[in-house]
Amino acid sequence: MRIALAVLRRDRRSQVATVLVALGVMIAVSLVLWLLAAPNGLQARADRTAWRDVHTNAGGKGTISVAMTRDSYRGLVIERWDVARNEPGDVPVARGIARFPEAGEVLLSPALADLVRAAPAENLGNRFPGTVIAELGPEALKYEGELVAIVGNDAVSNGDETTGLANTYATYTDDYKGLLYLLTRVGLVVLVVPCLVLVASAARLTAAKRERRLAALRLAGASPRQVIVMTAIETAVGAVVGSALGVVLAQPFSHVTAKIPWEGGTWYPGDFVPDPAVTTAVAVLAPVLVVAAAIMGLRRVVKQPLVAEQKRKVRSWRLLMIAGAIGVFFLGITYAQQGGGGDRFTVVLTGLGAVALALVLAGPVVTAWVGRFFVGRWRRPSTLLAGRRLSGDPVAAFRGSAGVVIAVFTGSMALTMLPGLESTVPGRDTTWRSDAIVAEQVGVDVTPLRLVTSAPIVTMLDGGLGNGDPDHYGYSVVVGKCADVARVMELKCADGPAVYAPTTLQWNHFRASSRDGEIRAQLPAQYETRPFTPTGRVEAVIDPELLPSVQGAVSLVGVPTTPENREAVHTAMIRALPGAPLSDEARGLRGDTLTEDLRRATVIGLSIAAVLGGIGAAVAAAGSVIDRRRTFGALIAAGTPIRVLAHALRREVVLPVFAVTIAACAAGIVVGLGLLSLARGLMGGEDLPLTPWVAAPVGVGVLVALVAALACGPVLRGISPRDYAAE
Repeated sequence: MRIALAVLRRDRRSQVATVLVALGVMIAVSLVLWLLAAPNGLQARADRTAWRDVHTNAGGKGTISVAMTRDSYRGLVIERWDVARNEPGDVPVARGIARFPEAGEVLLSPALADLVRAAPAENLGNRFPGTVIAELGPEALKYEGELVAIVGNDAVSNGDETTGLANTYATYTDDYKGLLYLLTRVGLVVLVVPCLVLVASAARLTAAKRERRLAALRLAGASPRQVIVMTAIETAVGAVVGSALGVVLAQPFSHVTAKIPWEGGTWYPGDFVPDPAVTTAVAVLAPVLVVAAAIMGLRRVVKQPLVAEQKRKVRSWRLLMIAGAIGVFFLGITYAQQGGGGDRFTVVLTGLGAVALALVLAGPVVTAWVGRFFVGRWRRPSTLLAGRRLSGDPVAAFRGSAGVVIAVFTGSMALTMLPGLESTVPGRDTTWRSDAIVAEQVGVDVTPLRLVTSAPIVTMLDGGLGNGDPDHYGYSVVVGKCADVARVMELKCADGPAVYAPTTLQWNHFRASSRDGEIRAQLPAQYETRPFTPTGRVEAVIDPELLPSVQGAVSLVGVPTTPENREAVHTAMIRALPGAPLSDEARGLRGDTLTEDLRRATVIGLSIAAVLGGIGAAVAAAGSVIDRRRTFGALIAAGTPIRVLAHALRREVVLPVFAVTIAACAAGIVVGLGLLSLARGLMGGEDLPLTPWVAAPVGVGVLVALVAALACGPVLRGISPRDYAAE
């Protein structure tokens, strides 16, 4: 112990290594705590909004009826909950909800209440008829500034029956059908590996010098236990300090993270706080792992001190680990697609972590191949020096590239998944004109709407065409007068009844649902077909004269608007057609929000991976110079220009990165396609071709490695050839 502490007091290079170990552990601990706090933040939101999860009673009539619709106002999404009492008695409500609103009573979130007070009543306030009895507390909202309304009614059509607004069980693992749960765990796995690489790079900063010193002590009579204790003390000093600093840094870091938007708003400050037990476990486990890794590296020193400086050989069988890890990953994909519950992703995440670690373990094999290639084909001395280093000690040479390789793997995987994930997000309804508002599933008389607005009103009936088989009515059509439908849809009309479709219809059996029940009809044997280019879900428009038995039936109501009257028309439709969802911008706004969230999360994750990889590469590159300080000093004393050595060091870093990142990019694409197939199974969506951007991380990885290699320069210039001139 005294020898170890004396080394730390007097050896400058050991002090630098200890400081870098502390910084590496600090970054890793704070980042891991942040990643582990993300599920807590999501669960905190789920707990606050558990009252929105309406569970229909299977045994009969519920205490209340609830219907949820999404509304919009000037580009903002409003979540509206219409409720009605079915029977007398107390209705349980969640925290943040003052009491159950009776008919004619309204509860608004603070942000929505401010909007209602500031906007004209005909534009917004009239959408929530009644007396505002209270404002929703933060315990019932996802985030500060969320727009939510609970409106009491005499009755709610198309509502679900339940016992109250106080569901006490919630889990974010069900959000987006489990997609959010999967993505948070994937991010945790792919970012923890670069953290481990960074800590390992810092811990190995002066490994060669330490091995020589400990080997000499072993030859002088030190016992294996004494050697292990000395190493543990040297490493533990920096690791413990770094772990403590990481825990302290995690607290302000969580407040910064709370400012990152998700689902339309930021977080409450207390959301991103990890559990105390998790914090303690990470703070203790990080130094233990660092010390254990340092001790594991002493096996040769302890057993055979005379061969401590011999270079370790690598075997080609390491490459088989990548194939095995990918096999485990796709086994997990198959299990997750067939299984249920949150644990179905365990094998997937295990396989994902195994692929990342397999790339790190297989990297030295490729590094040795690259070194041998350039040794046989060198043209410049710097290339020869780099090739000899790569082929002679591929494990140490690849250590600086490991973090960059994982960053490239993560980037290729993310860029493979992102376009496919965006296709699963609900987008804007392009069926209707952008200036039109259309109410769907209309179940009431539209006469009240004509009384409250002077805008033209278009009534339509949507349904499907089929061949008469009850299971084959998949061709979506709208029945309505062409001149009227053209007000809300891109359609060119002509005189006389006709069917507007891209081609002649193959089926003639029509089926639809209205407030009066199911409607069936059949097209005549002969009719005129006119050209129509669908822009959304509607594939054909039929004049009602061709289906006389359905005239008067209504399930769609559309109104063309102007920028001046849009919000007033919107409000009038909500008042006159309660419970009918509007196919306006709310759906598109929510889809835009989710798309921005996915892109933001991708950028943040890739940035963190790139920074960690670059720092790890810089630390390892600087460490390689420190480990070979005597060799470089002798070369400089013998007349080798520093410029040649600097070029050689840059090639040592860049050459293996360029070779291994190609394999990492391919593995990232394969893993990304597997995760994308699982996500499409959860959310739906169409297959999308790969884009050239999936290969971009290779170029970025080489650039990051080149920048990190510049860290060798100051260390190399600090070597004095006078110390080694006698050799």
